[in-house]
Amino acid sequence: MSLKKGFIYVFCANLLSLFVSIITGFILPKMLFVNTYSEIKLFQLYVAYIGILHLGFSDGMYLKYGGRNIKDLNFSSIQSEFKTFKCFQFVVTIICILGSLLIKNKVIFYCCLVILPINIGNYLRNLYQAIGKFDQYAKFTNMNTFFMFFVNFFLLFIIKTQDAFLYILGYILFYFLYWFLLEKEVKKIFGKAKAMVNTEYIKENISKGFYLMLGNFANVLFTSIDRLFVKYFLGMVQFAYYSFAVSIENLLNSVVNPISVVLFNYLCQNKEKDKIVYVKSVLLFMASSILIVIFPTKFILELWLVKYKDSLNVLFFLFGAQFIAILIRCVHTNLYKVQNRQSQYFKIMNVIIVFSGLFNFGFYFIFKNMESFAVATFVTNLIWFWIGEFNFKEYKLEKKHYSFSFFSLLLFFICGFCFNAIIGGLLYLSGIFILSVVLMRDVLKSIKEDWKKFYQKKMKF
Repeated sequence: MSLKKGFIYVFCANLLSLFVSIITGFILPKMLFVNTYSEIKLFQLYVAYIGILHLGFSDGMYLKYGGRNIKDLNFSSIQSEFKTFKCFQFVVTIICILGSLLIKNKVIFYCCLVILPINIGNYLRNLYQAIGKFDQYAKFTNMNTFFMFFVNFFLLFIIKTQDAFLYILGYILFYFLYWFLLEKEVKKIFGKAKAMVNTEYIKENISKGFYLMLGNFANVLFTSIDRLFVKYFLGMVQFAYYSFAVSIENLLNSVVNPISVVLFNYLCQNKEKDKIVYVKSVLLFMASSILIVIFPTKFILELWLVKYKDSLNVLFFLFGAQFIAILIRCVHTNLYKVQNRQSQYFKIMNVIIVFSGLFNFGFYFIFKNMESFAVATFVTNLIWFWIGEFNFKEYKLEKKHYSFSFFSLLLFFICGFCFNAIIGGLLYLSGIFILSVVLMRDVLKSIKEDWKKFYQKKMKF
């Protein structure tokens, strides 16, 4: 599947999912007590760490099949590998449940219950991503979003409960339903062969994907370390405010994740310098355009969701960090995988986590407020970006494109902090248009020509 076709397919498939996520992102904090919302977010934070428990098996499979066509795969081997993974994760789940009972931590116990469905779901999505089956990847992603929306809607408006435990229980039941539907889909695609467990897959995939798993886990830890600091230093109420800002920031992932998914498969097959530099410049333009969504968010917070208005400054710094992270996640991280530089990726992530910890602690020590952690996240992303640019010197952008990113961020912060939502949004939109015409004219021209060719090609059919 081509890059543009992959982008179009995945974006179209995720538009409705994005809309649903936006509704959930605002309705849930509006309707729930702050403490209830905080407990739910704590559970979801811990669930994000479950991925480490496959020990690299899923990532090894991902690297093995990256860029391959489904027609070239041995379906019997796929089934055997999948069954081996399920048995492996079943053993891990039992061990973790016993451990959670020993330490008597309810939240961790709830998380242990969903190890199997979550890691199996991620395993299959990795497989579909690796072999370019973006239709299946998008289908499962949307299914996840809609099920979560249904659970929240049912408990909020039908049961009308403020009990955090019921929401967590609803999520657990949803994860198991999700797993059941995944199993049915796998049989449709790869057949119903009587697969055998083969422990060689455990050794092979873990050895191949261990460093990538550690790097990915370090990435998850990096993106959540600010919330851990907020919870420890400022308590559950401030944690709720900060988690709300993160949940809105994560809406960008509905746009960014599909790009990253498509680009991994694309970069496996296209390693020419000019193509990668072009992709980076297009992503830079897209990142600046995406930031406009924060201004309607600011408007909603000021008029409708006033109890979370304290999250506004945090939101702007986190969105600024996302502007930088888009290039990191879509290009740098994928290049480490494509070029089999997983050990280097892991080492870099260790450095980033150290920086993040130091900045989070240091800024909080100086300013003693919630915004300190968001600023630390922004600064750390900036350092991470330039490390990636140094490691991939051959794919550097032109100086005018770096200037565009600097002035875009400067304009974003000025419009966000100095003006109200409507004026700030209009000024930012106007400023980005001018900057694009002045500094990104070549990129805009290339985008226009490419989409024109793509459209003409489609019209012939």
